[in-house]
Order: sequence, then structure tokens, then C-alpha cells
Amino acid sequence: MRKKTMKFTLTMQAEVEAKNGKVQLIVKDIKAKPSTIPLRVPAAPSGRKGKAGGGKSQKTIHDIILETARRLSKKSEDAVFTSIDLYKSAIKKYPSLNKKSFTTTVIASAPEHPSWKHYPSGKDHLVYLGKGRYRLREKAAL
Repeated sequence: MRKKTMKFTLTMQAEVEAKNGKVQLIVKDIKAKPSTIPLRVPAAPSGRKGKAGGGKSQKTIHDIILETARRLSKKSEDAVFTSIDLYKSAIKKYPSLNKKSFTTTVIASAPEHPSWKHYPSGKDHLVYLGKGRYRLREKAAL
């Protein structure tokens, strides 16, 4: 990896104390110029893009949604749930999930949703029933 350099200045306000032959530096304030230092870091490490949950066996958000939808479908009588129900259930097992990404991926998993056209994922795990309610698609229930 190629090293990059950057010039900046640190201004420090400090006191020096000498007690019993020992010198102590007490820092009061530090200021940097420029005040913000841009760092060019990749957004996600390679191999993690689109993954969630951490650990060695990372799952995509679509996999997490499908797994959670199957679990919720078994628990309810009519097998109907909301995206909030899905998120609250999934966050227990995968605490690093981003709520906005999760919600948009739920929409991307339901072709009947009016906003589905904006998220061309090609997935159809869920059926949108209107007013924020979803049901697991029959072929995805297996």
C-alpha cells in the first residue's frame, strides 16, 4: 500500500510541573490546523459490501429479511407482518443492521409495493398487502 502524507499543525496549550525531581506535562488544549483532516478510507472493506451481522458467516440483508419473515410467519395466525415487525425481530439477532437500508430492502423484496420500481433487486420474497403490511410469498416460505 502506498503511503500518503499530509501537512497539518498542532497547537498545544500545556503546563510543565517539576516535583521531587520528576517533570510532568499537563495538556490544557490542543488545536489542529486545518480543523478537519480528510481521510480517504474505503466505505466498506472488500468482501463485506451488502453484508450484515458481522462474524465469519455474514448474510446479505435480503437473506436476513427472508429468514426473519419465515420466523414471523410461523408465529402469527394470518402470517401478516409489518416492516417494523421485521426490523424489531431482526435487530435482536443482527444488532448492526441499518434501519433505513433494512426498510428499503424490504420494499425491494415486494414487487407489489408502489416504490419497488426504484429498487431493482430482482427479489420477490414478500407480497405487499398495503398500509405497510406484508406476507411471505408462497415460494419463499419453503
